[in-house]
Amino acid sequence: MKKQLTNQTILFKIMRFSVVQCLWLAIFISNAFAHDGKSQNYLDKTISLSLQNTEIQTALSQIEKLAEVKFIYSPSMINAERKISLKVQNQKLAEVLSRLFSPLAINYKNFGNQIILSTNEKVGNTSLPIFPSPPVSEPVNGKVNDAKGQALPGVSIAVKGTKRGTTSDANGDFKINADKGETLVFSFIGFKTTEVTVGESTPINVALAEENSQLSEVVVVGSRFAKARTDVDRPVAVDVISAKDIQTSGQVDLGQSITYTAPSFNAVKFGINDSAPFVDPATLRGLGPDQVLVLVNNKRRHKVSFLSINDGVGKGQVGTDINVVPSLSLKRVEVLRDGAAAQYGSDAIGGVINMELNDASSGGSVTVYTGMGYSKPNLDITGATAPKLTTDGKTYNLAANFGLKLGKKGFVNTTLTYNHTDGYDRSGTYKASAGFYVKDPVADAALVAQNGINLDRAVLGSAENTTYGLFINAGLPLNDKWNLYSFGGFTKKHVVTGIFTRPPSNTKRNALTIFPNGYNPIAPADINDFSITAGLKGKLGSDWNLDFSVGQGANKVDFYAENTVNPSLGAASPTSFYVGQTGVTQTLVNADISKSFNKNTYPNLSIGAGTEFRYETFAQIAGDEAAWKAGSLFKTKDVGSSGREGFSPATAGNWNRTNVGLYVEAESDITKNFLVGAAIRGENYSDFGSDFSYKLNSRLRIAEPFAIRASISRGFRAPSMVQSHYSNYVNISFDNAGNSIINPVIPATSDLAKLIGVNGLKKETSLDYSAGITSKIGDHFTLTADIYQIDVDNRIMLSGQIDVSKIPAFVAAGFPQNATVFVNAIDTRTNGFEFVANYNNKLGEGKINLNAAFSSMVTTLRANRKTDTGVEVADAVATLFITDGLPKNKLIFSANYDINKLGVLLRMSRFGKVSDPTATLAVKPTDPNAVLYQVFSEKTVTDIALTYRATKSLGITFGVNNIFDEYPDLLQVPQTNNEVIFSRRTNQFGTQGRFLNLAVNYKF
Repeated sequence: MKKQLTNQTILFKIMRFSVVQCLWLAIFISNAFAHDGKSQNYLDKTISLSLQNTEIQTALSQIEKLAEVKFIYSPSMINAERKISLKVQNQKLAEVLSRLFSPLAINYKNFGNQIILSTNEKVGNTSLPIFPSPPVSEPVNGKVNDAKGQALPGVSIAVKGTKRGTTSDANGDFKINADKGETLVFSFIGFKTTEVTVGESTPINVALAEENSQLSEVVVVGSRFAKARTDVDRPVAVDVISAKDIQTSGQVDLGQSITYTAPSFNAVKFGINDSAPFVDPATLRGLGPDQVLVLVNNKRRHKVSFLSINDGVGKGQVGTDINVVPSLSLKRVEVLRDGAAAQYGSDAIGGVINMELNDASSGGSVTVYTGMGYSKPNLDITGATAPKLTTDGKTYNLAANFGLKLGKKGFVNTTLTYNHTDGYDRSGTYKASAGFYVKDPVADAALVAQNGINLDRAVLGSAENTTYGLFINAGLPLNDKWNLYSFGGFTKKHVVTGIFTRPPSNTKRNALTIFPNGYNPIAPADINDFSITAGLKGKLGSDWNLDFSVGQGANKVDFYAENTVNPSLGAASPTSFYVGQTGVTQTLVNADISKSFNKNTYPNLSIGAGTEFRYETFAQIAGDEAAWKAGSLFKTKDVGSSGREGFSPATAGNWNRTNVGLYVEAESDITKNFLVGAAIRGENYSDFGSDFSYKLNSRLRIAEPFAIRASISRGFRAPSMVQSHYSNYVNISFDNAGNSIINPVIPATSDLAKLIGVNGLKKETSLDYSAGITSKIGDHFTLTADIYQIDVDNRIMLSGQIDVSKIPAFVAAGFPQNATVFVNAIDTRTNGFEFVANYNNKLGEGKINLNAAFSSMVTTLRANRKTDTGVEVADAVATLFITDGLPKNKLIFSANYDINKLGVLLRMSRFGKVSDPTATLAVKPTDPNAVLYQVFSEKTVTDIALTYRATKSLGITFGVNNIFDEYPDLLQVPQTNNEVIFSRRTNQFGTQGRFLNLAVNYKF
């Protein structure tokens, strides 16, 4: 049942054709054939300079920056350590050089922007200036790619035996002066150094091969400066996951690929639990999904518009759906395991996930992935029968990525994807003793048989999911200094989740004239996700790097309920409902500027500053009247569409806020071995005020090959728009026995909330300490080990049931008993340890890579906070999910071996204990201090994958995830009349069991 377009829906559709989008297309088309600017007469440039007792080499370095020239010389020949004094004001470079070099007996000759220095030497009886051989008048040009055809920016290109050199630009292009017969040396971290002799033909196109002995990748996230630092050189912990690692992980989605790679990242796979299956709650270092900031190409990505209000990990928290970004669209994923609010703003108190998009301008690949469960889940908790072989969870994925040139030097990289997952069922059989029709077991059994009722009727496992997606990444150089860029995508999901059985014996939840044999509601949802960013970046003046961008994003969900009733309407109830809609939008304007001083000397300094303007909206739209209306039977029947109650007009509305942030960041190599960095950021929100964040970090090489690093940061997280304004007055949940519980949610910003001392939501604040050691031992082994402590104050959560029966305003508003509200409820502390080691070397005729990653963390409750009226509102169960709902530790060991056309991956992942405070123990412990809920034991999951590269273009991978068919512990006491036998609140790795998969990849 589809509703007419609302303001929020119209806004979402308009955004697809926004001004930014049109501007992006217009600029790219109009500039598709942009040409480079004319070269300048460098000697006619005017500069101002003041030198006092300065070494010649330092003076030359300053002139290079002012006049955009390059001096080529031998320091010993010109005695570059001599000191000089010189002061000029707005003089041409030729005049400055004459004044500088004449007293020093130094000769110069320029070739374009290159100036070659020499001294007078005797040749026979003649005194002649000796110059190196001049370069060719026209520079050699070319392009540097990797083996996959993707452009490599920042590659060092040098003329062997000379001081001439350059680097490749953002598109991999380069120009350098070189004579025929000279040798160009191409070097870049992570790739084999390659030499090419200059011949007659140009351009020179080079494909660099990956270097096995180079273990670390250059890291983008965590620093805004273009320093070629590896993950072991950074002052904070970063995991770098390559596109190859993601695409060969054997996992269905990106969240699970990262889970089985990064030690402190977890994405819980839920069965049935409200809207939780729509998105895997992504967590870092044991913090919440909303305390992790997600970036794409270093730009903030928007959150989702929905949340789960049922007990479990991530309850009441609004995360980011990272699975909407296709794996095939990525170049790499960077996971910053450290607080970074001072650098990136609110939400980054637990860390940052940055997804770098593919920027290849040619070639591409097509991947077909399919898989299914092939397992024996122990669904019979009595053990009376052996588990049966199950084939379910069939998955189909088709993805295509291709790069095209835009103009002469630009690119458009496009990824299309389609994915369908059938879902799977891990429910138990409805308990006969519960009485399906009547309480008398004999009579009930007869009625069940008479009506042919299958008591194994609930479908509770993984949701059915169909996804279509498009992602585009594009760039276009305007000239040697400026580049236009844009990226974004659109994803549409259709998700269908199952609901518990409504037996005819539960008259409170039934309309027997419609469903005389009971029913199982179905809860579909349509999720639309949209984003686009466009920007301009380049160099301004003397090596100032400028980046200006505008971005828009939105997430919208239409909720439905089918095969169900509004029990309070009785026989007049419909059986399908439009439940309502939630939607968020985000508009970003970013401006960043940075500059590095003394790049190749010590001490050096990089500074950056910037601003971000953010405009956010949240809308909640009412559903069908029948989905929320209290019918004439409301005193004895549940109200609203059972299984997913509708949003009423009382909860509908549109809200917005603005945010302005300013930051300053600096980083300096004091010496070759000592690095320091600092950042400070201030932000102002229109709805709750201002706050600031800061960060200090450092790295010190203490002795080869070891270094120590440390950081301290203070951050904050603004309450999400959804948390501030979401409400549902007819929300009904149920306990583990299947009994109805009225659980209305009132807005934190409402007048009703003020009556219980909640005056909107305050920010969460954090204080983060971390320290570690890093090492790169030889060419084949690296390790990092870090400890951390994160204190979070004023954590936002959905409160427990608050008794409002004695507050007249609540009674008048229709809340005769209880209400819940989002509130700043608790303070927590998380302590943890992380260790990552990697070994990469040749083994026989092949290559082997061994990786071990371990993390452990403990979260404790430091304080329960009170409302302004002195009421403690923290939900004890929700608090326990925060402290004990995630694995206490995780160990991942993987081994990759490649030889000729074959590749083998073996991965073992051990997940620590988790707890479900709603899970009752079968036998109550006699120790009064013992835990009174179920703790699920550690489990190890083993995956294997075999890859056969039939040709350079065609690769086939067969994998088995969870080869030993491991499952989380069963509930000791099944819930909702035995239908729930695995925890639906939390688990370590889902209940899929063994999963066979086959992937075919064709590159072109």
